[in-house]
Amino acid sequence: MMAAKLIGLKIRNLRMQAGLAQGTLARRAGISPSYLNLIERNRRPASTVLLDRIAAELAVDRAQLDGEAERRMADEVREVSAELAASERLPELAPAEEFVGHHPGWAALLLRVYRSYQDRDAAVLALADRLEHDPFLRDSVHQMLTHVTSIRSAAEIVYADDTLDAVDSRRFLEIVANDSARLSQTAMALAAFFDSAQTRVRAATPTEKVDALIVESQNYFPELEDYADAVRAAGGPARMLHSPPSFDAAGDAAGSEDRPSPFDRLRAQARDGAAGEVAAILSRHEGFEQDDAACRLATEALFAYAAAAMLMPYEPFHAAAERHRYDPDRLARMFGVSYEQAAHRLTTLRRPGREGVRFAFMRADPSGFISKRLPLPHLPLPRYGNACPLWVIYGAFQTPGMTARAFGALTSGDDFLFFARAVEKQPAMAGGARHLMSIMLACTGDDAARVAAGDGIERRAATVPVGTTCRLCIREACRQRQEPPLVV
Repeated sequence: MMAAKLIGLKIRNLRMQAGLAQGTLARRAGISPSYLNLIERNRRPASTVLLDRIAAELAVDRAQLDGEAERRMADEVREVSAELAASERLPELAPAEEFVGHHPGWAALLLRVYRSYQDRDAAVLALADRLEHDPFLRDSVHQMLTHVTSIRSAAEIVYADDTLDAVDSRRFLEIVANDSARLSQTAMALAAFFDSAQTRVRAATPTEKVDALIVESQNYFPELEDYADAVRAAGGPARMLHSPPSFDAAGDAAGSEDRPSPFDRLRAQARDGAAGEVAAILSRHEGFEQDDAACRLATEALFAYAAAAMLMPYEPFHAAAERHRYDPDRLARMFGVSYEQAAHRLTTLRRPGREGVRFAFMRADPSGFISKRLPLPHLPLPRYGNACPLWVIYGAFQTPGMTARAFGALTSGDDFLFFARAVEKQPAMAGGARHLMSIMLACTGDDAARVAAGDGIERRAATVPVGTTCRLCIREACRQRQEPPLVV
C-alpha cells in the first residue's frame, strides 16, 4: 500500500534526522530492532498505537507519520508524469511514492515548476486565441496593412516616375507623410494594448493554492464555526433570513427578482464580521502573502464557508446528517439551502470527536472541466485533466435533477460509493442552453452503509471497475478509454 511505503520512509528519515540508532528507537518504542527495520523497509505495517509511540519518541505529531500529505503529493507527481508521457517518451521512473518519500523537497519543486509551466501554457493559449479573435487586433493589423500598402505605392510612383511635376510629386509625398503618421499611431496603440494589464492572463496557480489550503485543513475551519455559532447565538441569521420583504403599491415584493439569497446575504455579513478569522487562517498558510489573486479567491471561499456554517450550524447539521444518513436532498430541504450547498457542507464535518462520514467532493460542467475538488485518501481527484468517464459525475448529466449512483473499484483494490446530481445553476434564458453543473460526493465502500445513497445497490454485483484518469488506469480493455495508459 502507498501509505505503508510512505510511513516507513518517513520514520526512517525522521529517525536519522534525530540522530537515533535503529536499536535505540526500537527499544524506546517497545519493539525489537528487527521489527522496526521491517517497518522502515515497508515489509511490516505499523499499528496506530505503535505509530503513536514512535511519534512520541521522535518528538513529532503522528500526523507527520501517516503519510497523507505525501500521498497527495505522490498522486500529483503521477498525474504530472502521465501528462508528460502523453507528448514524449519518458525513461523508466521509480514509483512516485518512493520519490516523494526520499526527496520531498525535490517533489514539491517539481510540482511548482510544472504548475508554472501550466500557467505559462495557459497564457500562451489565451493570447493566441486573443490574437485570432480580438476585434481590436484584427482591425489594427488591417489598418497597418492598408497604410503600408498606400505608403509603398506612393513611394514607388515618386521613385520610378521622373516626369512628375512639382504638384503631383508633392501630392504623393503628402500621401506618404499622412499614412506614415497613421501607421505610427496604429502601431503605438497596438503597443499600448500589449503593455496593458488587461492582456494579462489569470493563472491557474492561485486556484491550486486555495485547493491546497482546503485539503490541508480537511475543509474544516474551527474559527469560522465559532464565528457562526456566536452570530447565531446573537440572533443575527434569524433577523437576516426572516426579515419580511417590503412591498410596493401594486402589492408585489419590491425588487424581489434582485434580492440576494440568504446565502449571499450571510456571506456579505461575513465579509465584515469574520474578516479577522479569515486573516488568521491565511496567515498560517504559505503562498498568500505575495499572491493577491490567490488571497482574493481564498478569502471569498472562507467567507462562503462562514455563510454555510451560519445557515447549517455544525451540531444541528451533524445530528440531522446522522439521522437522515447523509442525504443531501433531505438536508437541503430541512435547512433551506441548495443541493450543492448541503452536499458541500457534508464535507466539512471534521470536528474532532464529532466527525461525520468523510466525503470527496467534485463539481464539473458538461465539458468535463472540474471547478471544485476535495479528494479522499486513495481517491485522488484529477487536477490537470478529466476524471474517469465511468464516474457518475458525468452520467448525471443524462438525467438532470436525479441522483446517479454506483460503486466503483479502483485498480488499487479500494472501492468507493459515488453519487452525483446535475443541478441547474441558474434558470436558462428563453432559447438559451441550460446551465448545468454536476455535483458528486464519494465515500469509501466501508462507509456506504451509513449513507442513504448506498441503499438498494448490491455492492458486490453492482461494483463497476473504474480508474482515476485514463492515463493512470491500467485497464487497457476498457471500452470507455479515451487515452492510452502511462503504465502497461
